[in-house]
Amino acid sequence: MNKIPILLLMLWAAVAVAEKPILIYQLTGAIQCVEGTGIPPDQAADLLRGQGVKVVSAARRKLPQHETSRCGTPTGEANVMEVSAADWSAFLAKNPDAGGYGLWVFDAGTVRIYMYDGTLQCGMGREIALEAMAKELADAGIEVTERYKGTDGLDHISVCGASTGAINIFVIDRDALPAARRLGYRLLVTREMTRQITSRDTKPQPPGMTTSSPSSAAENPPGPNPIPLLW
Repeated sequence: MNKIPILLLMLWAAVAVAEKPILIYQLTGAIQCVEGTGIPPDQAADLLRGQGVKVVSAARRKLPQHETSRCGTPTGEANVMEVSAADWSAFLAKNPDAGGYGLWVFDAGTVRIYMYDGTLQCGMGREIALEAMAKELADAGIEVTERYKGTDGLDHISVCGASTGAINIFVIDRDALPAARRLGYRLLVTREMTRQITSRDTKPQPPGMTTSSPSSAAENPPGPNPIPLLW
């Protein structure tokens, strides 16, 4: 078998991956109840271009996990920019701290939500079963595709009556998130997700190798008792 065409194909695939744009974001700096704050997308794009990064497009979007509504706090708005993966790798090589930017990994079709299950230390409290919460969601017209138990990963004081940290986790359609929040559920952001957000490695993978993505993370639930990071 002639190996030259195969090697050329592998090289072409690596170059194609390197040229595929990626999404990054940076908070705009906008503050609630304060007009005229925040960097506009076109200005944010120009700042990156000035550092040698090719920006394909830029738009203002809101972080999905932002929940605080109070004057003087950040609005949760971010400038999301589509940039050259090769240029971004070069930028990270010169700026190990990523310059305040992160990878935008919030476009999966599904999201994970959670609510504490009501259990308290020393056997106090009453556990609310997964099935009961799933029914509550279904009654509100929210379809649950997955459900499982987990913990909040936080250090809770060891005293009777304190929270056990146990939570019920559900996977729902992203569009149903506002309705779930009205019922008291919150968006779950896992450590796996934060590793993607702060990832420094945007180099192309050799053909045949796979890497984690927002969609695969949403389709494949974590192992038992995942340790989420709650924002």
